[in-house]
Order: sequence, then structure tokens, then C-alpha cells
Amino acid sequence: GSAGEQCPNKLVVSLVNLEREASGDGGYMQRAATGYAGRRQPLLLNMHIMMAAVYEDKRYAEALSVLSDALTFIQSRFEVGNESYTLELVPMSTTDLHNIWTTMGGQYYPSFICKVRGLTVDSTEIMSGSSMAGTTDVKT
Repeated sequence: GSAGEQCPNKLVVSLVNLEREASGDGGYMQRAATGYAGRRQPLLLNMHIMMAAVYEDKRYAEALSVLSDALTFIQSRFEVGNESYTLELVPMSTTDLHNIWTTMGGQYYPSFICKVRGLTVDSTEIMSGSSMAGTTDVKT
């Protein structure tokens, strides 16, 4: 925040925004052991994160080097556990960056914002259920 605070001299990752992925909505039917179960569609999210090199003024070159390494990292494959995510750089105008830094209450540091796609929240909550027919006889 304020100029009086000690500078941590590190890369700081901040959550800027979460947005819902608009691909798909509602519910779906899934086959269960005794019939079919209606389930809610998993919640698909995109996460905007800011990576900022928060370094003292005299270490500006080091800050840019760390930011460059962070950019190289997001270009590589990004996995957590068995899940793979897509990261893409989000172009921001200087006005947008100014507004973000002002909202966060701090001075500007070299930074970029990227979007993490593919986050899934699935409660696996069953909305409804039904059983399958017990016989295959069709009466005519």
C-alpha cells in the first residue's frame, strides 16, 4: 500500500476477478446404478490474476527479470495435480491498470494480468432421480 512500507522484493500474485464461463448452463442426466440422476451442470470459471514484480527502485532490473520469467512460465504447460489449465495474457490499457492499482491502494509496479481458463466447480449434487424399466416386454 503506502510508500512507508518495506518492499518485499518478490513476485506477488493477486486475484483480480472471477468470471463465469458462458459455455453451458442448466442440468444434465447421468446414468446411475438404478436408473438416471439429474445433476447440475458444473460451474465453469475463468480467473484473472495479476503478477506484479514488487521490488525496490534500485532493483528494477531484477524486477523486470522476474516478470520475464513469470511470462515464460505462463507460456509453458501449467498443471495442478491431474488438471491442466490454459493461461493467456490479457491486454490492459494504461487506464485499466491505473484503476486496478488505485483500487488496490498501492503504487504501480511492473505487472501483467493473465486469464486462467478451465476451473471447474462441481458439487455432484443430484437434483432428481428416476428408475429404469424392470422389463423389456412391450405389449402390443
